[in-house]
Amino acid sequence: MQIILVSSRFSTAKTITIGVKHIVAVFGLFLTAVFFGSAILSWLSIQLRLPVIQDLVLSMQQHETRQTEQFVKGNLQVLAARVGELQAQMVQLDGLGQRLSEKTGVAAGKKREGAKAEPQGGPFIPAPLSEDSLRQEIDRLASQIQDKSLALAAVETRMRESMVRREFLPTTLPVAGGARLGSSFGPRVDPFGRGRAIHEGLDFVAPHGTPILAAAGGVVVNASYHPEFGNLVEVNHGGELITRYAHLSSMSVQVGTPVRRGQQLGTLGTTGRSTGPHLHFEVKENGSALDPAVFLGTLLASRGR
Repeated sequence: MQIILVSSRFSTAKTITIGVKHIVAVFGLFLTAVFFGSAILSWLSIQLRLPVIQDLVLSMQQHETRQTEQFVKGNLQVLAARVGELQAQMVQLDGLGQRLSEKTGVAAGKKREGAKAEPQGGPFIPAPLSEDSLRQEIDRLASQIQDKSLALAAVETRMRESMVRREFLPTTLPVAGGARLGSSFGPRVDPFGRGRAIHEGLDFVAPHGTPILAAAGGVVVNASYHPEFGNLVEVNHGGELITRYAHLSSMSVQVGTPVRRGQQLGTLGTTGRSTGPHLHFEVKENGSALDPAVFLGTLLASRGR
């Protein structure tokens, strides 16, 4: 690049040629001046402690401190809220566990190892909140909630097992409507005058044709005529537990029929070795006769047994 200078002071025009090297040199001088100017300004701010620069630095430091404090405070609030949520969950789980324990008799959990309720006391001095202490409290509560949840799951399993067992235990009266109790379980005089005999069930006296109901859920394993029991239905409730319904006038199920608690099996009658319309009801386990009153106790008591 060429620059032509024309002036009355010069007899002839002068030409100045500016090359790339000149431009680079000027730019380098400019950067050097800026660098040294900044260095001198920084040195002066330190040595002379210029108020304007000090205020600027102090303002920046205070701003950064406020941001840090707000960040830490925000984290502490989040952690404290999480602690509160976990504590509320613990209270709910404790209450649920207590109610389940009272209803089922199954302990809803045990204390953690080494955690003994020793006598304590003294003045209340609030502990300072810190991120580490809050995180430790969260970990402790989360561990307790996990233990409590496992304990409640065990209680739920026990409850379900208990419900299943109750469903398949003969605890429902086998005669629909009102029925009068006749002969009880145990020794008695044979109704046909053959002396002392063992009565292995309960007799329920009701009108001919009264519906006969399953005392519990199970599967019909026998539905046939028996010379002494007459029309006989037997229901297996699992575990070799069987109920017998004898002297029926009719049968409404057959072998292999699954039945629910309270489902009709037939109608009351006087078939077989019988002196009149009644239901002979037996409970047997592994072939041994059990007193049905053991299972029907409260229901029999309401009928004045």
